[in-house]
Amino acid sequence: MPRKKTFQWHADGETDAADTPSRSARKRQSTALQKLGEQLTQLDASARAALPLSADLAEALRLYDRIRDKEGRRRQLQYIGRLMREIDAGPLEAALAARTAAHQADTALLHRAEQWRAALLDAAPDQLRDLLRRCLPAADDATLAALERATLAAREENPAGPPHARRALFRELMAAMKKA
Repeated sequence: MPRKKTFQWHADGETDAADTPSRSARKRQSTALQKLGEQLTQLDASARAALPLSADLAEALRLYDRIRDKEGRRRQLQYIGRLMREIDAGPLEAALAARTAAHQADTALLHRAEQWRAALLDAAPDQLRDLLRRCLPAADDATLAALERATLAAREENPAGPPHARRALFRELMAAMKKA
């Protein structure tokens, strides 16, 4: 029996090959969905509860958490990938992207607060108020005065002892930055 020709022309000029994705494209899509399923397995149960999961997928993820055998986990992960191919993964990808973006924003805020705390502790006492104004331009005078007192207390703290005042300064700075 002769092989089927790869390009079979239709009357309208379209080919069959353009209608279906290639095997490589299907494999890439399948692998991407399996990786998305792997990301779902790394979330805790409370984070998964907030995601739009089908009942079968949620049950498969709960079962994955109970499995301890390496080969069993691999097979369950493949099953999760198969379930992912049956659902619309767009909302899940969007929810995971929003979760990642929120986490990155929180991390950036922490780093910014640490940098400002270091700058406040290194600044001259007469430049402290100006530095606080640059750090928190929308803050009121009471907040700035509290941060100035906390900075002075952190500077007077014994460097050999526990950093209670420096931690308190960081907490106040974080609260003020979240408010702004």
